[in-house]
Amino acid sequence: MMNARIGVAALGLATLAGSGGCSRNEPAPTPAPAASAVPAGAPAGGVAEAARTVLMDSVVLGHSLAPDGSVSAAGAAFAQGNPLFVSLKVSAISPGTEVKLSWYSPTGAGEGDDQLVVPPGANVVNFRAKDTSAWPAGTHRVEIWAGGAKAGEKTFTITPSGSPAAPSSPR
Repeated sequence: MMNARIGVAALGLATLAGSGGCSRNEPAPTPAPAASAVPAGAPAGGVAEAARTVLMDSVVLGHSLAPDGSVSAAGAAFAQGNPLFVSLKVSAISPGTEVKLSWYSPTGAGEGDDQLVVPPGANVVNFRAKDTSAWPAGTHRVEIWAGGAKAGEKTFTITPSGSPAAPSSPR
């Protein structure tokens, strides 16, 4: 997007500079088309698709958060009732875009939604799953939505309370 703005600004300056030397009898030179943010032949949703891909590549599930809001202890298995965080990098997404997580049980039943609006200047946003103590053991999934379009999904496992959710770390 920034390259397109620079290209348009440069094109405008070149046109202004070039028009000073034209006489009335000579036609003004035809400016070259401005650079497009979407490559020629790419689908109209190419930029949005690229942003969703970057977003999904940055999704991390885990047990705790670092001071910057990213997951510091990644994991894919969580004991019932223990914290479950999801962090994602949103630097490729415009501020003001809604990001939504939809949680699903092993049977496909909805377990709730969480949403937020990407604040200006944000690099990472995170979500904490609601109380998971009543969630059944098994493979669950979380869908990640950005700007009303599904970006993708991740799976994770809920283990019965008292079961080890992940290898314990040395103290």
